[in-house]
Amino acid sequence: MTAIVNVVAFILVFMFIVVVHELGHFLFARIFGVTVKEFAIGFGPHIYRRRGKRTDFRINIFPLGGYVRLKGEEPGEAEEPDALYGVAAWKRFLIVLAGPLFSIAAGYLLFMLIIGTWGFRPIVIDDVVPNSPAQRVGISAGDVVLKINGRYVFDNVDMTAVIRKGQPVELELLREGRKVTVNVTPEMTKEQYYLHFEDVQGEIGGEVLTVNNVDFETYVKSWKREYVSVSSERGELKAVLSNASITPKRYAIGIYYGQFSNIIAKDVGPFKKSDVITSIGGLKVENSVDLIDAMTALSLGNGELYVSLTGRKVDKVISPLPEQVVVTVHSRSTDGSTSEHTLTLAKEELKKILSTPGIFELAAPVFKPSGLEFLKLSIERTNRLALYIWRTLPGIFFGRNVREVTGPVGMVQIIGQAVQVGLETILTIVAIITINLGIFNLLPLPALDGGRIVFALLEMVARRKINRDVENLIHTVGFFLLLGLLVFITFVDVARMMGR
Repeated sequence: MTAIVNVVAFILVFMFIVVVHELGHFLFARIFGVTVKEFAIGFGPHIYRRRGKRTDFRINIFPLGGYVRLKGEEPGEAEEPDALYGVAAWKRFLIVLAGPLFSIAAGYLLFMLIIGTWGFRPIVIDDVVPNSPAQRVGISAGDVVLKINGRYVFDNVDMTAVIRKGQPVELELLREGRKVTVNVTPEMTKEQYYLHFEDVQGEIGGEVLTVNNVDFETYVKSWKREYVSVSSERGELKAVLSNASITPKRYAIGIYYGQFSNIIAKDVGPFKKSDVITSIGGLKVENSVDLIDAMTALSLGNGELYVSLTGRKVDKVISPLPEQVVVTVHSRSTDGSTSEHTLTLAKEELKKILSTPGIFELAAPVFKPSGLEFLKLSIERTNRLALYIWRTLPGIFFGRNVREVTGPVGMVQIIGQAVQVGLETILTIVAIITINLGIFNLLPLPALDGGRIVFALLEMVARRKINRDVENLIHTVGFFLLLGLLVFITFVDVARMMGR
C-alpha cells in the first residue's frame, strides 16, 4: 500500500513540476504567435486527451517528463510565420528560456508560501566538541544559530560552506530566549576515520598504533577487506575490516548540528505523540547524535563493531544491541504529570519504527518572520539554494556529485517519505525539484533548453539562419546521451536503495 501511495504522490508532484515548466514555453509561444500543436505530460501513448481549438492536450502513459510540440519544430516542417523557426531568433530565445524561468520562479513562490505560512527552522547545536573553538568561546548545546556574518542561516550546508573557508566568523545565537553574539575562528581538524569490523575478538581504545604491523594512518588510506590485527593503547582487536571511510582535514569549529529531538512527533507502534525516549538498550538518548548512535547499534549484527577516530584517537566504539531491546520512555499524561516506563521490542521492529519518516520532532524551534521580512528571507533562501545547485549540478557530467543526484526511482522514495511527514515537507521537496529542473535545463547542452538557447543566441549574433539539419542532429545525439545519463542515475538510485 505504501508503495502505491509513493508512486501516486510522485506522479502528482511530477505532473505539477512538468506543467509549470511547459506552461512557460506554451504561454510565450502563444504570445509570439507560434502555434502549439500539443501540450503533453509524460511520453508514449495517451491515457487522456482533449482536443482544443489550437492545441491537443494529452496525459501520456509514462509520467517521466513532458513537452509542448510547436509548429515548425520537427525536421522538414516549413518555416511559416506561425512556426517556431519562422519567428525572429529573439522570440525563439524567449520561448525556450521561459520554461526554465517558470520552473525557477515556481521555486521562489513556493518558498515564499512555505516561509510565510510555516516560517523556517534555523540550525540548533546538538553538542560541542570538548576543547574546540566553539567551546572556548562559550557556544553550548541547545544554542540556536540565527545568523552567520550577519546573514540568516537556513541549513547546515549553508553554514558549513562559510566555516570551511577558515576565516573568523560572527555567529548570532538565540540562547534561552535572548540573542547572543560570539566570534569564533575555525581550526583545521585532523582526518577522521570510520571503521566497520566483523567477526570481532578483543578490544580497541585510546590511540590506534598499527594495523597488521603497518602504521594505522598509512594502512587505512589503502585499506582492503581482510582479516586484521589492530594494535591500540587499550588492547588488540582481531577482526575482518569490512569497510573504512575517511573525512579529510577541514576547517571546523567543533559542533554537531541538531537534526531532530528525542521527542516522538506522532503515534507510531507502541510510542505515542509527545513521548520522550531517554535510552535505547542502555544507551543514553538526549539528542540526534545519540539517536544516530543508537540506530547504528541497532543496525549492527552479532560480532560487528563500528569505530570512529579523530586522527589516531578512538572517539567512539559502538557495539550491536541484543535481539530484544529495552527502551526507556517518559510519557506525559492528560493532567500534565510525567511517568517513566520501559518497553521491550524486537531489534528489527524497533529499527523499523525509528526509521519512520517524521517520527521525531525537529530539534530547531520555528522562526517565523514578521511583516514583509518573510519576503526578503524567502528570496535570500531561494537565492542560496539556486546558487548551490548551479555550482554543483554540472559536476555530474565530470563524475563529481553523482551520489548527490537523484533520479526517478529515488524521487519516488523521497516524495513518498515527504507525504508521511506533512504538507510543508512536500512543498519544500517540490520547490527544490522544480528549481533543479529549471537550472538543469539552462545548462548549455544539446537537447536541453540551454542548448536551444545557445543556437538562438548564435543566430542573433550572426544575424543569419543556422542549418536546421545540423542543429537537429546535435540535439538528437544530445538526447541519447542524456537518456544514458538517466539510466546511469537510475542504477545509482537502485544501488543506494539496496544499501550498496
